[in-house]
Amino acid sequence: MIKYLKVPKSDHGDFYDKARYALTWRLSIMFTSVIAALSTITFLANDRFYPYYLGVLTLVVLSIAYMYKTRTYKLVSYTISIGSTLILIFSVVFINDALHTIESLWMIVVVLFAYFTLGKTWGIVFLTVNVLLYFFYFNFLFENTKELRLNLTSLHVFIMSVEFAFSMFLIAFIMFQFSLVNSYAEKHKKKAFDALKKEKNVVEEQNEEKTVLLQEIHHRVKNNLQVIISLLRIQSNELKKPDLKKSFDEAINRIMAMSLIHKKMYEKESLVNIDIMDYLTTLVEDLVVTNTTKNDVVYEVKADIERIGSKTIVPLALIINELVSNSLKHAFEEGGKIQLEIKNKGNEFFEMTYCDSGEWKQKSKNSSLGLQLIEVFTDQLDGSFERTVSEKGTHYIFQLKSVDQ
Repeated sequence: MIKYLKVPKSDHGDFYDKARYALTWRLSIMFTSVIAALSTITFLANDRFYPYYLGVLTLVVLSIAYMYKTRTYKLVSYTISIGSTLILIFSVVFINDALHTIESLWMIVVVLFAYFTLGKTWGIVFLTVNVLLYFFYFNFLFENTKELRLNLTSLHVFIMSVEFAFSMFLIAFIMFQFSLVNSYAEKHKKKAFDALKKEKNVVEEQNEEKTVLLQEIHHRVKNNLQVIISLLRIQSNELKKPDLKKSFDEAINRIMAMSLIHKKMYEKESLVNIDIMDYLTTLVEDLVVTNTTKNDVVYEVKADIERIGSKTIVPLALIINELVSNSLKHAFEEGGKIQLEIKNKGNEFFEMTYCDSGEWKQKSKNSSLGLQLIEVFTDQLDGSFERTVSEKGTHYIFQLKSVDQ
C-alpha cells in the first residue's frame, strides 16, 4: 500500500496544483482500497448494496488509470465527486426501505474530497446537494424503515460497523493529507519568504552602494565644474576687452547652472528627481547676486510641481539662466522685479511663465545668442514659447514637456 501511495511525478500547474494532484492520488488509492474491501464484504454477504460499491470501485479505478496516464487531477476529482454523489442518490432513493445512516458519512467524504481538490465553491455545491438529499430522505423515506430498525440482523450490524469504521478512516485520512499539504505549503512559503528577504537585503545593499557612488560622482562633477569656473574667472580677469570679458561671464553662468544641478543631486537622498522650488530659487538668487551689485532687483519663484527629473532640469535650467541673464543685462538700470512660475498642465507637459518689469536698454535681436540658446533648449524639451516685449517689461510663456517620463 505504501508504494502505491507514492505520487507519480506531475509537471502540470504550479505548486498548489501539484499538491492537489498528490492529494487526489493518495485519496483515490485509499478510496479504492476501502471500496474494494466493502465490495468484497457485501458480495460475500449477498448484500443488496454490492452493485453500488462495485460501481464506485469501477469509477475510482478508471479515474486512477486516467490520472496516472495524464498526470492531471481535475477531471478525476470531478468524476469521482459527481459519480459518487449520483450513486449515493440512487442508493437512498431506490432502496427506500433500508437505513441510510452510513451514507451520510460517505457524503461527508465526498464533500471533503471535492472541497480540498476542487475548491471551496465545489465543496459548497456538493454539500448543498447532499443536505437536500438527506432533507428529502428524513421527511419522505425515513418512515419506511420503522420495522427494519427493529429487526436488524447481526450481519447487517457488522456490515454497518465496517462501513462506519472505513468511512471515518477516510475522513480522517483526508484531513491528515490536507494537513500535510498545508504544512508543506507553509514550509515552502517560509523558504520562499526567507529567500525573498535575503534578495531584498542584497538589493538594498547594492542600491545603497550605487546611491553612494552616484552621490560621489555628482560631487566630483560639481567640483570639476567649479574648477572650470575658477579657471574661466582667472582667464576673464586677464582680458582687457569688455566684450570678451562679457562672453566669459556668460559662459561661467551657464556652467554654474549645471554645477548647481550636481550640487543639489548629491545633497539629496533621491538621485532621480530634484526639488524644483529649491533649485530654481537658488539658481535665480545666484544669478542675481553674481550679475548685479544693486540690491533693488527682487525676484519671485512659484511652482506647483514638487520634483522634476534630471533629464528635464538641465535644459530647463539653461533656459532660465538665459532669461535671467538677459533681464539683468538689458532690462534693469534702477532695479526691478523678476517673476518665474511653473504650472503643471498634465499629460507630461508643464507651463513656465517668466517676466521682468524692466525696460530694455536695447532691442534684442531674434538672432542673438541668448534667444538662439533658448530656442535650442526649448526644442530639447519638445516645447514652444511666446515672447512679448512692452513698456512694462518682457513676458515669456513656455509650453514644455517633462522628458524624464
